[in-house]
Formats: sequence, C-alpha cells, structure tokens
Amino acid sequence: MSGTPVDSFIRRRPPHRPEAPTAGAPSAVRLSIGTPTATVREPEPPARSIPRVTGAGRLDARQPMLALSRFQSAIGSLQVVVGGDVCGMDVLWELGDHRQGSVDNAPLDAGRRRLVSHDRMPGFVLGLRHARGLRRVLFYLPSTSSVTVNLYDGTTIACDPKISVLALYQHDGLVHLRYDGEPYPTLGSVKAAYGFA
Repeated sequence: MSGTPVDSFIRRRPPHRPEAPTAGAPSAVRLSIGTPTATVREPEPPARSIPRVTGAGRLDARQPMLALSRFQSAIGSLQVVVGGDVCGMDVLWELGDHRQGSVDNAPLDAGRRRLVSHDRMPGFVLGLRHARGLRRVLFYLPSTSSVTVNLYDGTTIACDPKISVLALYQHDGLVHLRYDGEPYPTLGSVKAAYGFA
C-alpha cells in the first residue's frame, strides 16, 4: 500500500520555507506611520450616527430613528404590540428582490412560517431569522393609543402615541426602526408616500 496516492500525500514533506535573513542582509525599508499634520474629519456614515438600542428605547418626533444591533437584528422575532383601536391596521413589506405585498400575502420563510403575521395580542410579529432578505416593512397603525416593540433579548422600544407608521429598514444585516407621525388617512396614502405599488 506504500505506492497509493493517499500514502504519498500523507508522507509528503511540508513545503520548503526560506531561511531567516542573516545579519549581513539588507533590512526592510521602514515606513513612517505618523499622523498627518492636518487631519480632515470625514463625516460619519448615516448608519453609524443612528443611536443603537440597549435595554430600552423610545421612538418619537425628537428621536425618529433607532438601530438594532446585529444580534437583535437576526435572532428571534420583533413583536409590535398595539393598544387602542386596531381597525384598519396593516403591514406592507418589500423584499430585497423588490417583491411587495401586505400581511395577507407575506411569504413563508424556510421554516414554513410567515415572514410577518398577526399576533395573538393586538399587533404583529416579524420573524428576524431571515431579515437579510427584507428591504423594508411598514406597520400602518392609524388609530392606536400605544405602540411597543419587543425584541427577543428583552429590549423594549416605546413609540409615541402619535405614530401612524412604524417603518423598518434592513441594511447590511442591521435593522433600523423609523417613527412617522404624519396623519395618513388611508393605507393608499401610505403606499403613495412610500412608493409601494
């Protein structure tokens, strides 16, 4: 069996490594890595300037956007709990391939669960397991008295009662939440404002 290809592969020597340079060999050129005299500060990209949620957060007109961590953006579910009148609520979603729809025709994930669905409590549940496939999700909440977003890790985000649309955007694996307090009279006006077909 000493002549098989496997045997020759196992007995093969490791590749030849060059020897360390001797004292007489020329040394490498040293580079100066000092700080430049005039430092120009680049503006921070928008995704980095959005505050991150840790433990608890609040969305309102003064703080209209929050970013979730990568852990919060990928594990478990995002639960939108609403209080008050739940009539007229709906969800619009758009995937990365630009397919669009509402909560009634939400696609199934690999586990055969709807990407977004109605919750037992008044509200909705969005599975974050496949959030990278999302582009955006809009929760239309026309006449609610309270809106709270709950995450798997126990994080709670309270929304201002004047919220009419809770927009969720996914960018590079991070989920961003956005408050919209515009008084949209119908779901059609939300579709027109956000460019849904």
